[in-house]
Parts: sequence; C-alpha cells; structure tokens
Amino acid sequence: MSREVMITTGSRLHWGLLSLAPASGREFGGIGLMVEEPSLTLSVKISPQAHDTILCSEECRPKIAAAIDVTRRHLAASSREQYFSLELKSEIPLHSGFGSGTQLSLAVARALALLLEEQCLSSVELARRVQRGARSALGIHGFDSGGFLVEGGKCEPDEISPLVLRTDFPEDWKILLITPIDQPGISGIVETHAIQQLGPMPLEVTERLCRLVLMQLIPALKTCDFDAFSSGLTAFGHTVGEFFTPAQGGIFASPRMVELENLLNSKGIQGIAQTSWGPTLSIVCASSDDAENVSSIITQNGYGEFCSLRTVSPLNRGAQIQIKDSA
Repeated sequence: MSREVMITTGSRLHWGLLSLAPASGREFGGIGLMVEEPSLTLSVKISPQAHDTILCSEECRPKIAAAIDVTRRHLAASSREQYFSLELKSEIPLHSGFGSGTQLSLAVARALALLLEEQCLSSVELARRVQRGARSALGIHGFDSGGFLVEGGKCEPDEISPLVLRTDFPEDWKILLITPIDQPGISGIVETHAIQQLGPMPLEVTERLCRLVLMQLIPALKTCDFDAFSSGLTAFGHTVGEFFTPAQGGIFASPRMVELENLLNSKGIQGIAQTSWGPTLSIVCASSDDAENVSSIITQNGYGEFCSLRTVSPLNRGAQIQIKDSA
C-alpha cells in the first residue's frame, strides 16, 4: 500500500514589524494576515527509488531540496535512507512579499513527518527543523491557524517569536494585491544587509506601532469596524515604511506604488500597506464590490500596465492536509 500526503496552504502578508535592534527587550515581532491566494499545493509520497524526485519550477527546486535535506538530519537513523517523490502542484510566487519560503518549507517538513508517522510535531518544531523564523514567525503560526496574527518578538537569536494573538479576519472583507511586474522584493543576504544598515528602531516608533495594534487594529477586527481598521493599517504601514525608507528607497519598495497610494488616498481609499519588503502592496476592501471599484481606478489610471492585480479572501484556517492510501 502506498500513501500520499497532500498539503495546501495560502500566503502570508506581513504588514510590518514592531521593533528592531532594541537596547533591551524583544526584537522584531509584527502583524500579518493569512490569505487564500496565492496558494501552494504539495504532494509527497515515499519513493521506491534510491533518490528523491522533485517536480516543480526551477526556482522552487533548491528550496524543496534544502528542506528535505535539513528535515532528514532530524529523522531517526532508520528513516534517513528513506527517499521521497514530491510534486508542487501550485506555487506561491517567490520574493513578492507572500512568505513563500516558509510555507513551502513547512509543507515539506509536515508531509515528511506524516509519511514517517511523526504525528504530534507543531509548526514551531517543524520550523526549527527547516531553519525558518530567524526574524518573523507570522508564517509559522499562520501555517497552523490562519487568520490575523500578532507575534511578540524574540529575546534570543535562536528563539521563534511567540504568537500573542490570533483572531479571525472578517470574511466579507477582501484584500486587493497589487504586484509590480518584474520587480522582485529583497530576501536572504540582501535582506540581512538592509536590516543591518538601518540601526535601532526608535522607542517612540515601537510605542506608536504597538498602540496602533492594541488600541485600534485589534479592537476594529473584534467589532468589524472597517473604517477604523483601514485607517489604522494605513498609519501602521506608513510608520513602518518611514523607518525602512533608507533601506528600500521610500515608504514602499516601488516608487510607482507610492504614486499609486497618493492617487488612492486622494479618492478616500485607505487600508493600504506593503507586505514584507514588497514589492506587493495590499489594500483591505470592505467587500468584493469595493475591491472591484478600487481595481477599476487602478487600471483606468494606467497602473494595470505594469502591475498584476488579484482580489483574495482572508484565510481563517490552517493548512489543509489530505492523506490518501492506495493499493
């Protein structure tokens, strides 16, 4: 009998961190949201061959191979000679602000653990296996639970930031994702260097961000107050963007996205924030109709020529897992 594990997960939007290089206390932390699309679907089986087989895009292949390699090191000695057949049936774009690396690595680690009957491992334990969570743990916690997430930051370099709050995001609200074409966001070593050049985040900036989260964004979600949430997210995104301006060249990574936000603000549209290092901009909309109206404004003003637009729903559940046995 052969077994197939199929894992489907969505994307992580990272709307900004809360602290950087503090003199004392926790570093990083942040807020974010899991969304249904772009999505990742991974199929994994035990391979009858004496090597792993990976079917996916060339961009994702080294990431999957690395995840298999580090996961294998943590297996019992009797399982380290087991090989796997993996197929990535749908992919999350890399370097676009969607947290693709974490979702892919966790999907691989979870599938291998299930095939080898390791049933009780948490996403945090799996993340340690695949060496994720160096700065943000939003995608780790989001893989487990979905929803709107607040992480509390970390005191030690090898710590994974704890989840402070997880709450459902209103299902009627939609998120419009705007991604500039042919302008990848930064990651890896470039990201590390960018962070190093920034220096400590001033305490008053951290205090403002924390107040926005605790006193505006979370209460607005709990009461489904769209106006309060959208204005709070805009303020949060600008505060983070101003701090990161020396590293990314402006409040947003793409100058065109700054122009676009100015246009939308002039029409009373808020709820705009870059996800991670971009270049994707996200706009929270009160309904599908509102998202369509915002999309029309964007395309009518020529921005559709160099950007892809996608309206997505919040993902208020963790990764879906299917296990199929066949003769």
